[in-house]
Amino acid sequence: MYEVNRSVFLLVPLEPFWTWLQKLPDIDLEQLSLDILQQDANAYLTSASEDIDSLWVEIEQRYEDIFAAELADWCEDESLWPDLSFENFRNWFGVQFSTVVTDLAQEELAREAFVPIALS
Repeated sequence: MYEVNRSVFLLVPLEPFWTWLQKLPDIDLEQLSLDILQQDANAYLTSASEDIDSLWVEIEQRYEDIFAAELADWCEDESLWPDLSFENFRNWFGVQFSTVVTDLAQEELAREAFVPIALS
């Protein structure tokens, strides 16, 4: 068991995200629900932080990229996206924090570069 020099937050989709998702063309959501999405929320590692306020600062600095990544997972057509404002981000996603990350796995961490989509 190893403590990792990172903190983590879960980005939990809320009702406005689910409503938007349901309105997207050509998407099959028959096997999904908001509850299912919330149970498997995306996790984001950040620099190690000693408190929640520090994590919020990092999120506030990068929320537009995070918001865009979440939307692009479902729809690459930016014309169908909402305004990527911080207010919308806070309304569309709940955030759950942990300042301590412990790695229980024996194998080495593997990393691959994230390739962000190009915002127009």
